Amino acid sequence: MNEFFMFAAGAAVGGLLSWLITHRYYIKAGQDQKRELEGLSEKLRTKNTLTDFERLLETSKWSKEIIDGSEVWIARNDNTFQISQGERTRDFQERWTKVHPDGNSSAYPVYLKINNNVVKELTFISVDGGRIFVPMPELRPVGEKDFEYFWNMNSLDIKVCKVIGTYYIYNDIPEVAKRSHIALVE
Repeated sequence: MNEFFMFAAGAAVGGLLSWLITHRYYIKAGQDQKRELEGLSEKLRTKNTLTDFERLLETSKWSKEIIDGSEVWIARNDNTFQISQGERTRDFQERWTKVHPDGNSSAYPVYLKINNNVVKELTFISVDGGRIFVPMPELRPVGEKDFEYFWNMNSLDIKVCKVIGTYYIYNDIPEVAKRSHIALVE
C-alpha cells in the first residue's frame, strides 16, 4: 500500500509540474503571438497619412525618375510614395534671393503624393538662375519693424529638401542658408 501512495504522489507531483510547465509555455506563446500579430498588423496597415510620408522621408532612400517630362522622386521602400515637382508658377524676388550672382528666381509647387493622390503641396524656390532649389523660408519678426527669414531644420519642407533639393556649389542647406542670410532653427 505504501508503494501505491508513493506512486500516486509521484504521479500527482509529475502531473502538476507538467501542467505548470505547459501552462507557462502557453502563456508565453500567447504573448509572443500577440506581439507578432501586432507587428504584422502594423506592416499591413494602410499607410496613407502625412505622418507615414514624413517617416519615409527619414528612413527610405529615394530615386529620381523622369515621368511624362516631370521629375519624380520615388521611395524605394514603398513606390506609392512620390514627390513630384510641378511647373513654374511665378517669378519670385525677396531679399534672400538677391544675394546670389544670378538674380532670377522662380516659385515651383512640390507635391507629396501617396498612390498618386496629392497629400501636401509645398512651395520651393529655384534660386540663382535655377542652380539652387530650396523650400521657401518662413518669416519671423525681429524688433518692431524688421523680420528675418528662417528654416526650421526639423520641418517637413527641409526633410523634403534633403531628398530633392539642389545646392549648386554649396554642400547642403546650411551653406545655402549662410549665403542667403537665412537663420536655421531646430
